[in-house]
Amino acid sequence: MCDSTSVDKAIMSPSVKKRKGRDKTVEYIGEQTILGQQAEVILRQLDKKIKKEFQNVGKNFAKEARKAVKGKRDEKFYGTASRDETKKLLDDGIDLFQLPEIKEKLS
Repeated sequence: MCDSTSVDKAIMSPSVKKRKGRDKTVEYIGEQTILGQQAEVILRQLDKKIKKEFQNVGKNFAKEARKAVKGKRDEKFYGTASRDETKKLLDDGIDLFQLPEIKEKLS
């Protein structure tokens, strides 16, 4: 080997570093699965119902959620919260559901 002039290619794996932190894959929980188009219809109906029957508190969502948990207001409201506010609410044990944004279809 050492004095040989022949060169052979060896199959080698590349040096790939693993990413630190949490795995970014989505974990699917539950057994019910429906087609995306049907899910979109249901989510649009839910969005319409929320906007019709619930109060929009806008960026005050976190503040209003804390009031609701303490019994100082009803729970029929929706709004927006920053990632930090959402994390704090969840860390405090406040149950949230974030409705996915559904883009309007182009005709």
